Amino acid sequence: MIELPRKAKGERPSYFEDGTLDSMLSMLLALAGEVVVLRERLDSAERIIDGSGLLTDRIDAYRPSPEVAAKREALRAQFIDLVMRPVQQEYENLQEKAARQESYHKAIDLCISG
Repeated sequence: MIELPRKAKGERPSYFEDGTLDSMLSMLLALAGEVVVLRERLDSAERIIDGSGLLTDRIDAYRPSPEVAAKREALRAQFIDLVMRPVQQEYENLQEKAARQESYHKAIDLCISG
């Protein structure tokens, strides 16, 4: 397996005026790359395990039990939280900034009126 450097040399390319959009694009492309790798690995596993196609048919027909479905839902929610973490952090930062500005404006209004 080829080892790639953890960080690219040079500046990250910018495609949009808003750096947040560039970050979102990077996240989306990284996620898409992971999906492609997972699909290839799953395809390889299915071909190795069952060349006849019976396993694939069984996988397609499989219906998880309520317990398995609940576990998968928890894993899905965890994954979405992980992927969306940068967006959530930015949203929280904006809320904190708005709260500080509101507090500042209230203090100014009190000074002016009081």
